[in-house]
Amino acid sequence: MIVEKISVYDGTYLRRRFAYDHFLDKTQPIGNIIAFRSPIKVDVKSLIDKDLIIKGMPLCSDDAINLCLEIPNINMFSGVCFQRLFNSGVGNMLASEFLKCDVEIDGPNIIIHKECEDRGIIKTRGVASITDVNMVDNAVLIHTGIHISAGEHALTTSYSTKLSDDQCIILMRKSIEFFYGVLHEIFVETSKKVN
Repeated sequence: MIVEKISVYDGTYLRRRFAYDHFLDKTQPIGNIIAFRSPIKVDVKSLIDKDLIIKGMPLCSDDAINLCLEIPNINMFSGVCFQRLFNSGVGNMLASEFLKCDVEIDGPNIIIHKECEDRGIIKTRGVASITDVNMVDNAVLIHTGIHISAGEHALTTSYSTKLSDDQCIILMRKSIEFFYGVLHEIFVETSKKVN
C-alpha cells in the first residue's frame, strides 16, 4: 500500500507494529508493507542501532522513498535475512531499471556505482539506502529508505538517486510487488513439506 499521509519518517515504524493501523481487517497474516515518500529524520534518541547511538549519528534524508515492512511470527535472525534479501531485490531494481548502473549490496546497504555530484563533490559510488530492522511484539519490523535527495544533513557517503516523481511511484509499486511475491513463495515452500 502506498500511503500519502505520512509527512516524515521518524523511526516510529521500527518501534511499534503498524500494519493493522493501515490495513485493518485486510492485514495479511504472513506480512505487510507500506510505502511512502517523505524526508527521514530519526534523531539519536529514536535510533535502535547501537553503533549509531554510540556515535551519536542521527539518520537524515531530505527526500526519500520509505518502505516499512512488518512480518509476524519470525525471529530476529530470519528478519535480518529477509532484510538482506529484500534490499538486494530493491537495489537490483533501482540499479537496473532506473539508474542503469552497477549495484553492490554490502550487508543491508544498497551501494550505487555511478558518478554523481553531491554537495559540490563528484562521487563515483555511494550508499543509496538507510535501513534497519527490529523485533517488536513477535514481529520483525524493517525500514528501508532510498535517498531521492540525501541533503546536507545525511551521511557524506549517502547517494542521491534523483529519481523523478513517476520513477518513485513505479519503484514503490515494484518494491511492494516484490515483497508480497517473495513472502508468498516462502510461505508456499514452507507449507508443502511432508512431515
